[in-house]
Amino acid sequence: AAVLGCGRAKAEAMAEVRRTRQITKSELRTLKKRVAQLRKKGFDVWTDDELEREGWTLAPLPPAAADAATPSMAQAADWDCGLACVQMALLSLDVPPPACSLKQLRARLSSDSVWTADLVYLLASYGIQCEYLTSELSAGASSAEKAGSAFYASSLEADAARVDALFARAASEEGVSIRCCKLGANELWNALRDDDQLAIVLVDGRMLYARAGRPPDGDFEGHYVLLVGLDDTTDSFRVKDPARSDRTAVVAAKRLADARAVPGTDDDVILVPLSQEPDPARYALGEARDSSTSALEQAADGLRLEGRTADDEPAAVTAGR
Repeated sequence: AAVLGCGRAKAEAMAEVRRTRQITKSELRTLKKRVAQLRKKGFDVWTDDELEREGWTLAPLPPAAADAATPSMAQAADWDCGLACVQMALLSLDVPPPACSLKQLRARLSSDSVWTADLVYLLASYGIQCEYLTSELSAGASSAEKAGSAFYASSLEADAARVDALFARAASEEGVSIRCCKLGANELWNALRDDDQLAIVLVDGRMLYARAGRPPDGDFEGHYVLLVGLDDTTDSFRVKDPARSDRTAVVAAKRLADARAVPGTDDDVILVPLSQEPDPARYALGEARDSSTSALEQAADGLRLEGRTADDEPAAVTAGR
């Protein structure tokens, strides 16, 4: 019995060592790539579960670390709120500011009609791992069409072929993970609970700050914001909105849920883990190339994209795509 007790104690001690073994950034990145590949194949696996199964633990981040690590950036036009959110995410991952200016990001895209799939490939072009969750895997069937907004109607048909091609290509692209999955309010809250990832979310901009009991006027106004944490005391999300001057806004969970539930958003969310490092070779290459040549050609298998040269001055208009 004494021998068995000794053996059990030793096993428990070894288990405790495994539980406290902190994973390095390179090991975590390898694990995340493995999880992403399994998820593409249809396996229901999660990074947190794999970390626990293999006996790893993450170094705990201080409270509100995601918020503190993410600078506030303003959009420069009425269409580049998504680019500003990508810019903030890249800066939080220590991409040098000159390598991810709005001008640099615009140069990697083909038009000012920016869809969530464009943002995912844009992040991938910097070597960033992320996961795009949406209730629609087809631009042609997108609820943006159902929203009946004239703002989107003129470009919707032209966008459909390009965006559908990005969806189709995702299965074979490194770093691009797209899943048909509606992330509910509770799941979104839990995704940010550990303060270890950011979320780029598509909302109806009219709804985000609407006064209670006053339905907003006008058509659907797609707008991207960056969620950087939670405020448990007020049941709210901490939000960096590229259309507002606030460093960080606090938006009630119910109000955010309403703004996401409007037809046209497709429940789009991009989850960006903070425990990763961008690939300097990827963003350095983007800096060196002419602005008329897209670095997304590599991430999107030869898509030819035009560059833009607008400056980075903030704009008052808040509409997005």
